[in-house]
Amino acid sequence: MTDGEAGPRQKSILVVDDDADVRRGLAMLLGGEYEVREAADGESCLRAVAQACPDLVLLDVAMPGMTGIEVLRQMRSRCPNTPVLMLTAQTDIGLAKQALDLGATAYITKPFDFGELRVEVRRIFAGPSPENGSQGYRPWRVTGS
Repeated sequence: MTDGEAGPRQKSILVVDDDADVRRGLAMLLGGEYEVREAADGESCLRAVAQACPDLVLLDVAMPGMTGIEVLRQMRSRCPNTPVLMLTAQTDIGLAKQALDLGATAYITKPFDFGELRVEVRRIFAGPSPENGSQGYRPWRVTGS
């Protein structure tokens, strides 16, 4: 690379969760590799994506005010190609199906393993291929203890 040339753009992730500890933890986990922004609720998320569509959204399902499902529904009109990884403590298969039907890329339950989440983020950014294990990919997983 010569002077004046920019390197590849760092991928951006928007972490949306009403729990500040979860947001901070995910920002710390992913901040070394990616540009991480945070939003504490659905309205903040929609304002952020109105300014610029991130490369990935990590979206909590259960938030006060607007639920993650409602946010996902509205976000699809603004950023239709942005992958969304749903994070939730709810293991309701119907809710997972609804999120996936609305275009969520994956659905992972809390408490999740941070290492598994990092692998999931990398898999999403790599795109589907046999090399990254996306053949037979399961978009819905119950993780944690």
